[in-house]
Amino acid sequence: MARMRTIREALKQIKELDPNTSVTYNFIKQACETKTVHSIRLNKKYLVNLDELLKLLSMEE
Repeated sequence: MARMRTIREALKQIKELDPNTSVTYNFIKQACETKTVHSIRLNKKYLVNLDELLKLLSMEE
């Protein structure tokens, strides 16, 4: 099952993995809007597939 997170939750987890990351809220939002990563829009919020986002960023081993 995919780990779906809000953009803020995903960003928090990325920063826990790499405190010096340059990834921003807007980067993740744009990835959702351009369908670079699978996401679901619920009203004003996006739920992003955290596993795909990490793979995109090549942070996953």
